Amino acid sequence: MVSSLPRPALLLCLLLAAIGTAACGGGEDAPKFNDAGAPFAFSYPADLQKVFADTGREIKGLEPTFRVAYGTDETNVVVVATYALQKDVAKVKKTDLAVAVERAARALARAMKADAPKRSKAELGPLPATQYDFATNSGSLTTRLLYAFQGKTQYFVRCQWDDSGAKAITAACDEVAQSFSLAK
Repeated sequence: MVSSLPRPALLLCLLLAAIGTAACGGGEDAPKFNDAGAPFAFSYPADLQKVFADTGREIKGLEPTFRVAYGTDETNVVVVATYALQKDVAKVKKTDLAVAVERAARALARAMKADAPKRSKAELGPLPATQYDFATNSGSLTTRLLYAFQGKTQYFVRCQWDDSGAKAITAACDEVAQSFSLAK
């Protein structure tokens, strides 16, 4: 029973519990990406660094309007980007949008020599999203994609990891998706 501990031991236990909770990420002290002019903000685990190296293309032939990547290295990354759309998604049939997103995810999986991606519903902060998960045929690289839309903007998250980054990047991917917010 905790109350039977001597006061110094009880204080130490409480301090260790607080440190352990803060280390889990997502707390008030988690680093935040909230750069001026960025179309979104999010928090991420403290063990990730901004990655400036080329971490691959998300959409062939289309440059993002904004892009930032955090990771442990160039392989184990979380890339968050926006792309300008020609049409407001509210004016596009939901089935047409779903087909276009499915094709984009399949093309990215094919380019990475991976099996067909598995689709599921997700959320990217306040936005409904579609999530795709796949691994390369060799099993050396796993990827999670999140697609969300609002107005004439596509919000895109690509989380990618190898065995060494699995724990860090999956946790980071979850934190980015949960804490994601649109710029005001």
